[in-house]
Amino acid sequence: MDVRSLSSVVSGAQSLGKAGASQQGESSFSNILSEALDYIGETEAESRAANEAILTGESDDIHTALIASQKAEIAVSYAVEIRNKVVEAYNSIIDMQL
Repeated sequence: MDVRSLSSVVSGAQSLGKAGASQQGESSFSNILSEALDYIGETEAESRAANEAILTGESDDIHTALIASQKAEIAVSYAVEIRNKVVEAYNSIIDMQL
């Protein structure tokens, strides 16, 4: 899976934020989050496999291993930022006075 698939997750999340966007076939927020988490798992597995191939001598392509590691790092930092924003929004709602 490549980085372009992550952009489809982002565009899906952005379309959920639009008012009145009730098109049929649109993904729910929980589906988008689960897809993002699946992508993180896949990128980490690809990175681990590429690193193992380098360490065991099966491959000498360091560039592929570095790119896979970078993709995994970006996916995890993206998920952490989403989590931070969700927690921030939750805290803002809790702090509201009625």
